[in-house]
Amino acid sequence: MYEFCLEYGCFPVKKIDDFADHRTEIPDFLKDDENLIAQLEHINELFHELFLTIECKFDYIGKQFPEKIAVIHTLYDDIAEQLLAKYGDTEQIKIELFLL
Repeated sequence: MYEFCLEYGCFPVKKIDDFADHRTEIPDFLKDDENLIAQLEHINELFHELFLTIECKFDYIGKQFPEKIAVIHTLYDDIAEQLLAKYGDTEQIKIELFLL
């Protein structure tokens, strides 16, 4: 089973409870979907911009960027719909809520 969620340091679609070193890899079932991969990488970049990383410590600075959070919400909902429409019948995909 896979999950779609934004988590710092991870690719947005990953196996649930997978080992940390595998949480950055693109799942095999997505490898040929260049458009969706590009959208996932874009939303992941936006999400990571909500954190400031200094010496292995990351601080949430997203409150300074409400417009970026609004864009992420819109993209998140669209990508969730695409994932379920394209892969919901062949892959078990859990859509986590985006709570920022």
